[in-house]
Amino acid sequence: MIKKEILVIGGGPSAMVAAGGCRMFYPNKSVSVIKKDADSMVPCGIPYVFGTMLNSVEDDMIPCGDMAAKMGTELIHDKALHIDSEAKTVMCESGEVYAYEKLIIATGSTPKVPTKIQNHDAKGVYGVPKSPDYIRKMHDELQDKQRVVVVGTGFIGVEIADELKDSGKDVTLIGPRLLKSSFDEVVSSYMENIIIQNGIEYLKGQRTESILVEDGVACGVKLQSGDEIKADAVILATGYAPRVDLAKTSGIHIGEFGAIRVDEYMRTNIADIFAVGDCAEKRDFITRRVSPVMLASTATAEARVAAANLYSINLVKSFKGTIGIFSTVMNNQAFGSAGVTEEQAKKEGIEYISTVVKVAGKHPAALPNTQEQAIKLIATKKAGIVIGAQIVGGLDAGEMINMLGAIIEGRYTIFDLIGLQVATHPLLTSAPTTYPVMQAAQMLVAGYFRD
Repeated sequence: MIKKEILVIGGGPSAMVAAGGCRMFYPNKSVSVIKKDADSMVPCGIPYVFGTMLNSVEDDMIPCGDMAAKMGTELIHDKALHIDSEAKTVMCESGEVYAYEKLIIATGSTPKVPTKIQNHDAKGVYGVPKSPDYIRKMHDELQDKQRVVVVGTGFIGVEIADELKDSGKDVTLIGPRLLKSSFDEVVSSYMENIIIQNGIEYLKGQRTESILVEDGVACGVKLQSGDEIKADAVILATGYAPRVDLAKTSGIHIGEFGAIRVDEYMRTNIADIFAVGDCAEKRDFITRRVSPVMLASTATAEARVAAANLYSINLVKSFKGTIGIFSTVMNNQAFGSAGVTEEQAKKEGIEYISTVVKVAGKHPAALPNTQEQAIKLIATKKAGIVIGAQIVGGLDAGEMINMLGAIIEGRYTIFDLIGLQVATHPLLTSAPTTYPVMQAAQMLVAGYFRD
């Protein structure tokens, strides 16, 4: 048995941030990370391996060994097989057993297997795991495939479809409304127009019944409508599930959506064991309901909270829930969303007000490369607390949605936003006279006076 002090299982963003946080908060404690692969991929960067932006899988790698060395942590290349919470030990594939004082589980997520789709495991059918070896093989095999069907209209599915099209392939995208859980209809429709203009065949609202197979290899898909779509390869981007096999066998409680149940300080039901990232249960910041959202930004926030409170409650501001903040880019148009959508507010019975503001992203609008910037703001009807925001615009929209996320998390009201002060510059932002966040807030406040 090898004695350790702080032990982290996993190698993704939450694991590395947790390990770094532990080194920062507890410099006198040793920190060890158990992960099987030497390196990990940037999860959100995977779609760009299949397009023209990244030349290979290696361009999307996180050199975990280098990171661990810089942080002063030990990296153990092994696979954790079993946690004995009574003995406070972790048994690994190599046969080694590690004793711990504190344990952080950051095992991430794995692609959901769409078992309802017949022949989903046929040759020529691919998932999108966060495995460098798998993605490398998938990338190489897709090189000589011209017709590709992508099933799934979440972020990964849409982005992979867009990248494959940019690389010159014939792409068919199948699924419900684009990014339905993150954007309202008006924004999703704008995205749809972009991908259709780019030449992607989008079969909106269609469901895939089975994979067509010829000589043991996928040759297309059959829809529930009976239509058949020919393909040289099929990509199933149908979401991810928490990777909790290790926790399940260790007496750790699993929650409603199959993730490890944790409290506000990321503690599990077992003393000295914490869980962070995709494998840990989330609660929505606004509704307080259990949420299936998986985001690197949420995962790393959880990792910092767990690290700060590992030995005692030092960070009084515990993790209050995920605000569901997203961003993506299509054809140089950035899309961002934070908090609840209007559709979610209706579903939850929240009385709300909303408005949309459109302005030029630079001032004056005649400046080169100026793009329109549109912001949708959603607030509670009585108190005016901002609970949701969506944005479409230039690449600067990616940072603006982060500001709006902070506004939501800080429980700012539309009355607070009227007096918000921001830096503006002709080449960087919209005009101070029409800055969209304040303008949207002003329109909503004006509604109070009219009512």
